[in-house]
Amino acid sequence: MLTDVLVLGIGRVRNNYSVAGMTTEPDPITGRRWVRPIKLGLPLTRDDLHYQDGAPIRLGDVVQVDVVEPQPQPPHIENVVVNWDAGVLFIRDLTEARRAAFFPKHVDPEPLAVLGRQPRRSLCLLKPDSVEAVFSYDVETERFEARLMPRIGGLYSEDGIPVFDPFWLQWGRDYLGDKEFDQIDSDDLRRMLGEMYLTLALNARSRVQIIGVHTVPNYALNVDETTL
Repeated sequence: MLTDVLVLGIGRVRNNYSVAGMTTEPDPITGRRWVRPIKLGLPLTRDDLHYQDGAPIRLGDVVQVDVVEPQPQPPHIENVVVNWDAGVLFIRDLTEARRAAFFPKHVDPEPLAVLGRQPRRSLCLLKPDSVEAVFSYDVETERFEARLMPRIGGLYSEDGIPVFDPFWLQWGRDYLGDKEFDQIDSDDLRRMLGEMYLTLALNARSRVQIIGVHTVPNYALNVDETTL
């Protein structure tokens, strides 16, 4: 079934990829139904997250995919098998006005359903009360890492949550420049980028990770086919 999906999360861990978003189908809790498009028995590849012209799928894109069937595997109840051979069709992207209207309206009212000890689902969109950003680069291993420390009500992690959103990783790498470490506090981050919303997801081991960093207005980033 051809289904329109607003892309709200893209994750890249080495050569493993994931994507998540909301359909136009209503949901009584989250406002719109979350889906996590997957391949049956196979991991997603880099090519799966590009359009036919080579451009990468971006956060905020509305795309059309051919959903074959749901394949819920609790807590990953959002999994849907997609016919990737049919390709991914770009429909439109979110204008700044739509971004400003969409994100506040679709903040998850029940984040503990994802972040609690016994998660019932695996995706949520949150607006942190405050958030700090950390970037680090190990010269010897050439490993770059990004973490965010969001405070959401009574929830806070001093160690931070790893970010696998490839666009945020590129922004952070550009920001870090020649330094090996930097940290941006919440006030500076808001002054630089505006209001921030985060797509949080549980990975295969049910560990929390961030696969979407959204700002209003959208933060500036040069994107080409090598970004993913």
